[in-house]
Amino acid sequence: MNMMVTETLTRDYSFTGSMPAAQPGVVALFSDSPETIAAISPVCEFLALRLEVVSAGTDLTTTLRTEKPLAVIADIDGTDHDGFHAMKLLARYNPDLPMLLLTGGDPALMGAADAVQELWGLTQVTQTGGFPLAGQLITFLFNAGRRAGCMRLVPV
Repeated sequence: MNMMVTETLTRDYSFTGSMPAAQPGVVALFSDSPETIAAISPVCEFLALRLEVVSAGTDLTTTLRTEKPLAVIADIDGTDHDGFHAMKLLARYNPDLPMLLLTGGDPALMGAADAVQELWGLTQVTQTGGFPLAGQLITFLFNAGRRAGCMRLVPV
């Protein structure tokens, strides 16, 4: 008599070929600049991340609580938004959440951003001298996504 034994296999999460499905990620963009939005949007789309633009009249705190972004990108000196204010709100929400601060290369603003970062205890702020190149932006978003557990890419 030939008997077949069937056994339910459990998923081995320590095996690198067995990864849970990626969670969708959200990136909060604290900017009113159409150029900034147009430049960041295709990169997020390429990485399968949803871009949530926090523009005039929208509260960043509400966006942080409802969307739970994996990263925040902010213009330091926008017309309606202030990157320093965004840093303060982010520190209250989660000081370890990655933030990309677009400073435009102004040394005075970069120094002030360092002081605000230290004052509010932010641990994951990345500043850019000019607008980040696509590779720099992808690296920032990739690292933020890996921290949040929603990126299935593996660095080479």
